[in-house]
Formats: sequence, C-alpha cells, structure tokens
Amino acid sequence: MSLTDDLYKDIILQHSQKPSHREAVPDANITEEGVNRSCGDEITIHLKVEDGIIKKIGMSGKGCSISTASSSLMGDAVQGLPVEKALDLITAFKGMLTTKEEPHLPEEFEELEALSGVKKYPVRVKCATLAWNTLEQALRDN
Repeated sequence: MSLTDDLYKDIILQHSQKPSHREAVPDANITEEGVNRSCGDEITIHLKVEDGIIKKIGMSGKGCSISTASSSLMGDAVQGLPVEKALDLITAFKGMLTTKEEPHLPEEFEELEALSGVKKYPVRVKCATLAWNTLEQALRDN
C-alpha cells in the first residue's frame, strides 16, 4: 500500500467517524432528500443559499462509512461556493468515480480524491455519489 493510499484511508476514516456539517441549518431555504436503495443510505441536505452562494450546508440521515465520508467532504468543499462552481465540482467529482481517467480536481479540492478508489467497487459508487446527486438535485430545482 502506498503512502497516498494510507493518507486517503485516513481521510475517509476521519470523515466517516467525525463527519462535518451534521448540524441543523435553521434558516435553510432549500431542502432535498436522497436515498440509496441498494444499501439503505439516506440523506437530507439543508442549504442556505443567498445571492447565488452556498452560505451554509447541513446534513442529516444515516449511511455507510463511504456515504458519510463523502457527504462530509462534499460539505467542506461546497460551503461558500457559488452555485455554478458547486455544480461544476459535482460534475468533476462524479466523473472521477465513473471514468478510467486519473482524477484531476482543482488543488483546493484535492482531498476529494481520497474517494477515487471507490471506482474499483462499482456497487459502492452509489454510496459515494448519494450526497452529490442529492445536492445537484437541490441546486437544479431551486
């Protein structure tokens, strides 16, 4: 196992055991629910979006370690982003998990590459993309 693999495992473990953005957003103006029927993961995303910027993101629900880590990393990445940049990042993240190419995310989002190994396990890709798909739906619907 390479040093990079060890680092990626540590990032996933950290975010699955102590996920960020697991608080209520009392003034949320967008809420979206998502479910991964293949393994039972459930997520509700609460957003406060003002002037085209994701000011605050909070999540609730239950999920496996991959789903939980992915949603935590996503929250860290998108909070404070303009909606259009968040949508671009969603596309790039999902592409990282569904193509054979090496991941090439912008430097400020390279921690998300910790999840790139999930593509070796196709059934787990749905776990890793649940929060991202739910966020995309929330942003496109509003």
